[in-house]
Amino acid sequence: MKRLQAEFENYKKRVSKENEERTLNASGKLVLNLLPTLEAFEAALCLAEKSSDKEMAKGMRMVYEGLVDVLEKEGLQEMKDDKFDPFRHEAVRHVEGKEDGKIVEVVKKGYLLNGKILRHALVVITKKKGDEK
Repeated sequence: MKRLQAEFENYKKRVSKENEERTLNASGKLVLNLLPTLEAFEAALCLAEKSSDKEMAKGMRMVYEGLVDVLEKEGLQEMKDDKFDPFRHEAVRHVEGKEDGKIVEVVKKGYLLNGKILRHALVVITKKKGDEK
């Protein structure tokens, strides 16, 4: 009887964990699909802030911040690294620099969702002169 009860408890824990993972995966797909829209909105906001219509820019800023806030509550985080990590970044170009692997430009932002990589960042990194890799 105790063995049967322990097996049932393990079953309940496993099903609960599977449901939680399924929910995280579903929200991950939704957030990944929203990233291009978020980036397009960010670009539009930059243009609006350069325009003469400051009220429109202010309204767009409020909507953008609200969207970012909702996504952050779902577990979205922007990657903000200084050093190249091949597990988190994809180097699209190298430029000469004093040290190897320093990120000098982010071509496309990378994101984490609940601590897991959702999208790798596309970056430009430095490479010491004379290094042939």
